[in-house]
Amino acid sequence: RTIEIASRSITHKSKPEYPKFVRVCKYGSKLVIRADKDLYQKGMSYCLTYYDDFGMPIPNQVKDRLANTKIPEFLDKVHDAAVYLGGTGKLYIPYPESSASKRN
Repeated sequence: RTIEIASRSITHKSKPEYPKFVRVCKYGSKLVIRADKDLYQKGMSYCLTYYDDFGMPIPNQVKDRLANTKIPEFLDKVHDAAVYLGGTGKLYIPYPESSASKRN
């Protein structure tokens, strides 16, 4: 009845650091999806936790913007994907559109 998806940052020689861009060197997340009854019926809840370290000071205004806009947008996309999967049985969204943009 539960699915857990974990991700973390990695380094790879084919993608070296580039001085013009800020790279998040440490990142990790865990998405837990729990079915109300079973995984093949409607009704689920989910929780996303994550951390990141930009390796440099980030102004509080930037952090607040990320926390108040980008993270909710991502969760809207997760929700849209779940609704799409429930309605079609397909595991992808051909033309993703977030719930936030539908409300505007």
